[in-house]
Amino acid sequence: MKSPSPLFSCSHCGAQTSKWAGRCNECGAWATIKEDIFTKENTPTTTNKNFKPGILQGFNSESAKEATMTPTGLTSLDTVLSGGLVAGSVTLIAGEPGIGKSTLLAQVAITIANTGKKVLYITGEESPAQITRRLTRLTKNIPATLFFLNDTNVSIVAATIAHEKPHLTIIDSIQTMHHSESSGEAGSVPQVKACGAIITEAAKHSHVPVILVGQVTKDGDIAGPRVLEHIVDTVLFLEGDAQHRYRILRAIKHRFGSSDETAFFAMTENGLEPVHDASQELLRDRPKNISGSSVTCLIEGHRAILIEMQALLGTAGYATPVRRATGVDSARLGMLLAVLARRAGINVHDKDVYANAVGGIDARDPSIDLALAIAIASAMKDTPIPPHIGVFGEIGLAGEIRPVSLPDIRIKEFARLGFTKIIVPKNQGTKKSAGCECIEVATLRDALETMWGQAPNCG
Repeated sequence: MKSPSPLFSCSHCGAQTSKWAGRCNECGAWATIKEDIFTKENTPTTTNKNFKPGILQGFNSESAKEATMTPTGLTSLDTVLSGGLVAGSVTLIAGEPGIGKSTLLAQVAITIANTGKKVLYITGEESPAQITRRLTRLTKNIPATLFFLNDTNVSIVAATIAHEKPHLTIIDSIQTMHHSESSGEAGSVPQVKACGAIITEAAKHSHVPVILVGQVTKDGDIAGPRVLEHIVDTVLFLEGDAQHRYRILRAIKHRFGSSDETAFFAMTENGLEPVHDASQELLRDRPKNISGSSVTCLIEGHRAILIEMQALLGTAGYATPVRRATGVDSARLGMLLAVLARRAGINVHDKDVYANAVGGIDARDPSIDLALAIAIASAMKDTPIPPHIGVFGEIGLAGEIRPVSLPDIRIKEFARLGFTKIIVPKNQGTKKSAGCECIEVATLRDALETMWGQAPNCG
């Protein structure tokens, strides 16, 4: 056997190169290049001498008919999956540690097993005892058809799936699986590629739906090579702050339906419970007659969610003022402060500024710009915003208010929650909603004048 030649792969995107580098030339990630072992003997050949031709089938044949959805029993999850799980499909669910991935999958396993169907849980990151404790917290009686396999050898897992043919297989997590014929340790690029391919092949041949749990990096991206996202049929992402109670489940990719659906959950002692009216839930504890509080509308998939934006200003205790943002892009906050100072005369250069999207929601949609700017102005003036006024719009560097997507859906949601006046961008093309007045503004200064009757003079 010839001596192996070095090959380096990026753990973020899977790009390969013959030389090591500190930064990947394909995706730009730093410190993701790792060495792999490659030999010419392992190079796949293109010869077709030993293969027989395949059998052609028409698209109107039985095997080419549309896949049927099997509901999981959790209505919110089924909504994101466009009806449920498809036989032979592979679903990847990712999220930060402690966000609730294992809890959600435990609820799915219990719900399906309670119907008498066999569910197989592959324990990788946690021991069977830890998973049992979670199951007993979620249900009084663990179903008899819920089984576990405490093994991380992907070949054994694939053989078990093919032999047992359970109604659902859950693998927690794909980064703990290893293949004896692949180089590297569990979680490395070659291992994740090989394990993902083997599990996908087993799922397709056995017609068993498989759910994989994926870890995320410190940047919030799914760990491992990006090729894993291309192998699987569906990619779900569970978002939220682990210290808050609310979670959002969204489909990033879905081959069997729409990827625009989202589900809203609240973390409780009974697991993840669906929140059917997210707007009312997020605004339930909103303080009244307090400055620095405004309400805007986010679009999550096809759902409109009202969210409270808060701002607090204080005298800077050091030469460099503090800028802190929770659920809001810090760079966006800095830009809005500069626009407020230059275009609206609200200068907070000597103030500590704290911005917060209430509920731990990741509010990085540009449509929140106007609401956050008005909340900062309200905090500066120490004047509350009337509780019946809603705001949305993107702010440009010239202080102009730019239109945003789906304005009619946002206004309809405001009207449903009892808001009577909405400040919207000019030329947005919005339609009137019953009991709701839309006031169009062209600039940030116009919006502040509309809110308080005159342009603020905060020096």
